[in-house]
Amino acid sequence: MALAMLALAAVAVAVMAGCSGGGTNEHEGRGSAAAGTTEPPRVLIVGIDGLDWPRVTRLADEGRMPNVARMREEGASGPLASIYPFVSPTVWTSIATGKVQEKHGVDGFVVNTKQAGAEGNLTTSNMRKARAIWQILSAAERSVGVIGWLVTYPADVVNGYLVSSHVTIALSGKRSSRAPNQTDEWLGEGIYPPEIWTEVADNVFNEEDVSDSVIDYFVETSAERARQEEKIRSESLAKFYASDVTSLTLARHFFDTMPADFSAVYFRGCDMASHFFWRFMEPESWSRELSPGSVETFAPVVDRYYAVADSLLGEMLELADENTVVMLISDHGFAGHRGYAGFEGDVAVGVEMHRKEGVIFVTGPGIETGRAIEGAGVLDIAPTVLALSGLPVARDMDGRPLTEVMSASFLEEYPVVYIDTYEVGGGDGDDTEPVESPVDDEIKEMLRSLGYIN
Repeated sequence: MALAMLALAAVAVAVMAGCSGGGTNEHEGRGSAAAGTTEPPRVLIVGIDGLDWPRVTRLADEGRMPNVARMREEGASGPLASIYPFVSPTVWTSIATGKVQEKHGVDGFVVNTKQAGAEGNLTTSNMRKARAIWQILSAAERSVGVIGWLVTYPADVVNGYLVSSHVTIALSGKRSSRAPNQTDEWLGEGIYPPEIWTEVADNVFNEEDVSDSVIDYFVETSAERARQEEKIRSESLAKFYASDVTSLTLARHFFDTMPADFSAVYFRGCDMASHFFWRFMEPESWSRELSPGSVETFAPVVDRYYAVADSLLGEMLELADENTVVMLISDHGFAGHRGYAGFEGDVAVGVEMHRKEGVIFVTGPGIETGRAIEGAGVLDIAPTVLALSGLPVARDMDGRPLTEVMSASFLEEYPVVYIDTYEVGGGDGDDTEPVESPVDDEIKEMLRSLGYIN
């Protein structure tokens, strides 16, 4: 923890240096927060894994994603280009840092260990070599709150709170199947500050609490029929639904008790639903025979989970006050089993089911209304958050601030300024070995079922 606090202090020095002059850029050397006469807006990122731009726009047009349609009407929106090979931990880390994998060091779900013959371990936050946006903002004395973001175990020290995806996954799983090594003390390493552990545990929605009526909503027949056709897939549906609701209940709690200048909440269910149930929605793209009963039962799951994701978004919009810019983003789109050359009509699992076009929707104070966003990519999110927060954008970030979504009056109040880097004293991810956690086996089993790892 002491080293992490020193890292935050180093970033604070970088922020102050960027505000003290000596640059050559037209707007160099003066923090844009100093230019404003009012406080910059809060920023809320709603990250929904695997949201696909064509599918989202179609469902919004059909009235099945009304909150997305509202954001499109009231703000700016467009496709968000991902980074090949569209691996979620890598992309979400690029979103958080504004940097490519070669700079931030997170290369996929697992890393090989130095021990000969040992199975690779899950990539962990200590291996991240670039500072995440919540670390930069914390050092600038902005309060932050992060829930469920990938590659955040062990939890970073922040000026606010952070709940790792390891924690949301573990605590929302079946109580009866919780492994003996998943002790509160060990899982607590995924939470900062440690003293909010009880608050986190008290605001969990558990897989065992998912009623048959919830499963009935997702499927065309019934929960009982779904279990008869595909027991494991039905149980998985309950599992990732519970994880998403846990992220929501934690957001409800902490937005009330620990309001933050910057918040980021991650939901994984759409990606999981697409991996598990796409074949039933497009059985013609699946070369193996599927039973008519399974196709009938599970065909609507993907679209209905998108509708649930829209409801989660609606809840998050209700939590945001009038001085909050809300950004809905995804790490990649979803092509299904026929999205790539060489996989048409055959089994394509894992990242081969993803595609480049994710989504970005932005609404709130200072955001243009009805604006189409063109040419945006995942690397642009962190620079945009910095610009919206009235802080310098780092030149060593690989993205750019999306100034086209900001009104002229906002940019006049908070002109974009630049700083060379926030990586004062080197990156934090000097460790080459991942930190083992009590949910590694559970997460790796999930990744195998999705085809992400062998």
